[in-house]
Amino acid sequence: MNERRESIRSNFHLRTEVFLENQQQISLLRGNIAFGGIGGFTRDLVDAGKASVQIHFSQRSGKEAIESVDGEIIWEKQDGNFTAFGIRFSSLKNDAHPLLYSYLQYADQFE
Repeated sequence: MNERRESIRSNFHLRTEVFLENQQQISLLRGNIAFGGIGGFTRDLVDAGKASVQIHFSQRSGKEAIESVDGEIIWEKQDGNFTAFGIRFSSLKNDAHPLLYSYLQYADQFE
């Protein structure tokens, strides 16, 4: 199998929700992330199409910050009782997504 990813994937343990075009909300399990997109598993059925990804960051103050990134589900595959899927981000920019961008820069140091 040819590797088509342009960025190294990092395991991802932050609470993440995906909102599909039909307004269905799914939770991401065992996520992995890179500058180009995010992937993981869900117990829900998923179809290709536009999606919005909300990532929850815990702050030192105890508050939670949420960043949303738009993207597109570009693949999905049934894997036992789960659906594996991948989302390509449509625009991840440092000024619009500073927490996520910093997280990815930090994670890249260890891969």
